[in-house]
Formats: sequence, C-alpha cells, structure tokens
Amino acid sequence: MGIFDLFQRGKGVPTNMAADFPYPFGYKICWYAIKNETAEAIIEKLKFKVVSESNWETGIKNVYESEKHLFVSPPVNGYVLVVNVHPDENAVKKHSLLFKELQYFATHRVIEYNAWAKFCDGKIIRGYGYTGESGEVTWCEGNVTQEEINLGFEKFPANTEELCSDDFDYENLPDEESVLAIAKAWGVDVAFEDDGYEKGTGFLCEFM
Repeated sequence: MGIFDLFQRGKGVPTNMAADFPYPFGYKICWYAIKNETAEAIIEKLKFKVVSESNWETGIKNVYESEKHLFVSPPVNGYVLVVNVHPDENAVKKHSLLFKELQYFATHRVIEYNAWAKFCDGKIIRGYGYTGESGEVTWCEGNVTQEEINLGFEKFPANTEELCSDDFDYENLPDEESVLAIAKAWGVDVAFEDDGYEKGTGFLCEFM
C-alpha cells in the first residue's frame, strides 16, 4: 500500500502546503522522534490515515487544537517527528519494534506528567516518567544515559519510595523543561532555536 492509498482529505481542516521551516512545540503534548525513516514509511507502519499534506506551522497548530490529529514531519536532523501521539507505555514498546530507533517524549501540564524513552532495535535503552499530581515515578527502566547525566538528571528519583524518604529534596523533580532538554540532547531540539534547518512539508494524519 502506498502513501496515496492512505490519503483521505479532511473536510474543513485548515492546511497550508507551502514548505516552511520547523515550527516550535513541546509543551503539553507527546511526540515520537524516529530515526532514519521517511514520513511515508512511518505512516504506513503505524497505520495512520493521511488527512492532508501540511507544512510545519499548520501541522503543529492543528494538533494543538485537535486530539484526533497527528503531524508527521519532514526529516530534521535525521529524524521524523510524530507529534500528538497518545500511547501508553505498552504501546510505545510495541511501536518501537517497528523501527531502528524510536524516542518518546511527553509533557502534560495538568497532571504534571513528564516522560521520555529511547529504544534501539526494539530494545529499551532508557524509559523514565513522573506524575506530579499523584507523586509517583511511573516509569524507570534502563540505565541513566550519558546525556541525562550531563543534564544532571541522575538526581531524579528512581522510584516512588525515594520521594517518601525524609531527606528527599523536592527540587529534584523533572518538569517540562527536562523533557525538552533531553529531547535536544538525544537528537532534536523541538524549540528549533538554531539556524540551518531546511524548509519542508509533512502530513496531517489521523489514526485509522
């Protein structure tokens, strides 16, 4: 099945297909960074329905306005970004089996959920998640990566029991900025603050 077999233009969905530079995002959203894959291959493997071709700005704005939409970006720094995925831990692990390298990032301001994970060849390298609303470490798997150490993330609690200890410093908890920092360290700065990016278009999609 080719990409155009999955193409079903959505009615009333505002899109702009004029290529533009990467548009920043990262707060209150979840995304994948998938290495060395085309947008078309990712769409087929994850079984998305294509609504429309879309540039960065329109795609990102659409996914912030609608939970049913996803934006599959053009390549940036060797990665394609899938923005507005909503998988649980098991779904992330299942999707990782489809790709050489998959990274997952999530920020949810209301429940203070912040998470990141990296898989290579379907095997987890690192997974970490913390939910501030419940005060729980919801995911801690694999060794702390060198990039996390460089960012000072080894201070984050490895389990919920650490949070209950009398000497725990509650300043040592992850937040949204932590997620953006590790995303940048692992390959893609979704603030896109540096120069040198190319213009491109991706696809606005929905789950099948």
